[in-house]
Formats: sequence, C-alpha cells, structure tokens
Amino acid sequence: MNDRETMGEAGATRGFVAKGRMQSTSSRSPMAGGFLLTASILVGAVAGALRGQATAGLLAGLAVGFALSLAVWLIDRARG
Repeated sequence: MNDRETMGEAGATRGFVAKGRMQSTSSRSPMAGGFLLTASILVGAVAGALRGQATAGLLAGLAVGFALSLAVWLIDRARG
C-alpha cells in the first residue's frame, strides 16, 4: 500500500495528501524575546516589592520587557 492509499483510507482529502515536494523553509532560526519579557516582569515585581510597590515594579518591568521584545522582533525582522 502506498502513502496516498493510506491517507485516503484515513479520510484525508486529495488536497491534504503530500505530493512528494518539500516545503521551502528558512535555514535561519528566528530570535525570541519571550525570555526578556518574562525576566523583566519578574525582576520588576521583585524590585518593586522590595520598595513596597510591587504593582508599580511589575508594570515597569512589563514596559521594559515589552520594549526589549519589540527591539528583538524589529532586529530579527530586519535581518531577513
């Protein structure tokens, strides 16, 4: 039994059956800024709690993390 018959028996329509061509994928892996966002929120919350203003620290960390993540995204986008 070949792949098309197997996929057909599984209920896949003709549009979903692979035609033997590989999809082109980028050899470059994208950069990720999620760690920067998470770390800055946590650091901001802890720093704010030490000063008695945990919410203000969390919001400041969120703003800094968002700016850093946006910068990472823009740099990655410019790279190609």
